[in-house]
Amino acid sequence: MVLAANALPDRMRAMLDFCVLGSGSSGNASILRSQNATILIDAGFSGLRLRRKLVEAGVNLNSIDAVLLTHEHTDHTQALGQLLKKANIPVMATRHTCLFLKEKAPNVQWFVFEKSQSFRIGDISVTPFAISHDAVDPVGFRLETSYASLGILSDTGCCNSTIKQHLAGLNALYVESNYDPDMLEATPKRPWPLKQRIASRYGHLSNQQASDFVSQILHPGLRHIILAHLSSESNSELLARETMAAVIANAGLSQSIVLSCARQHEILPWISIG
Repeated sequence: MVLAANALPDRMRAMLDFCVLGSGSSGNASILRSQNATILIDAGFSGLRLRRKLVEAGVNLNSIDAVLLTHEHTDHTQALGQLLKKANIPVMATRHTCLFLKEKAPNVQWFVFEKSQSFRIGDISVTPFAISHDAVDPVGFRLETSYASLGILSDTGCCNSTIKQHLAGLNALYVESNYDPDMLEATPKRPWPLKQRIASRYGHLSNQQASDFVSQILHPGLRHIILAHLSSESNSELLARETMAAVIANAGLSQSIVLSCARQHEILPWISIG
């Protein structure tokens, strides 16, 4: 029997579905949807490629209610101008991020939000919070309904108490696990200043840093951890998984947490949260 939307129990109607369209140094984008809202989080691919990814994920571009931006870097915003030329979708970002991107995407309908001030998109509550990255005004997000919550933490060089506070008690966490320090140091393709930038407090999280942070917010209600923004040159999925899996095992939560890795060129299967 198929229930009408208004006949579903409150818990089912308040669940969230999450799909990573792609994540890595070449592009980042994901989709979050609830019973009555669909949000695109970042748009870091070409317009054509992102449209194809949306089709593959079963998402109609015109069904998207808003685009949320973490920051202005190209691997998170590349598609804005082309993707939204014919689609009237509001793009939401901090004031400084909006000002930086307006000239590159003049056709976009911009909406400004303030860090640590919650707002709603349909039935989804969105709370942006400050992170540490070499962008004009980068943020992470806590997104939740009454029964489900997801944290987005990408592109930050360190995790402070504010980030920990905003991401406590989650059901699912999307967290960058960008590099392995030994692999970063050994890679011949990256000049030393770039390596220093990546490993700085305004760069990215290493596998160990991501795992150390997660160890501080682990709890029995956390069901999904998605490792994101893995470097193709300075990391491997095996290393990232092993480092995070050890922390989960030490907490005795290996049987209850599903650990997955987002990939650059593949869509991650939909995850139900709640």
